[in-house]
Amino acid sequence: MDIRFLGPGDETLLIEAVSLTDEDVPSVERATAHLADQDLINIVARDEGRVVAFIYGHVLRRFEATSLFIYSVDTAESHRRRGIAKAMIAALAAEGRTGRWDEMFVLTNAGNAAAMALYASAGGVSPPPDDVVMFDFES
Repeated sequence: MDIRFLGPGDETLLIEAVSLTDEDVPSVERATAHLADQDLINIVARDEGRVVAFIYGHVLRRFEATSLFIYSVDTAESHRRRGIAKAMIAALAAEGRTGRWDEMFVLTNAGNAAAMALYASAGGVSPPPDDVVMFDFES
């Protein structure tokens, strides 16, 4: 298993990785722009040269800290429950310790048992329930 961060020149791998998600596969031009943005983080796991897991997120620069918002974690069904996503989260944490970000967070639904188990096993801590509500806006 090969886990690696993507960067400029990895358009083919990014396009393959996005096919694991429920998002539209980007054009080569869009993939190039995405990979050029240092605040968009992309990490993949490959097995025998094929992308089998993908995490992407956004670096959020705030006044008191820099955070990595893990936006999406996807693993091919054939490779689930093997510790791949957990290893990728560990790689993201290690990258953060180099000074790139101070903290990481991810949002999920309480009913998503697989995600809840993954994030807890990877060392994530869910804060006590509070009254935070998310609003979506069209633009």
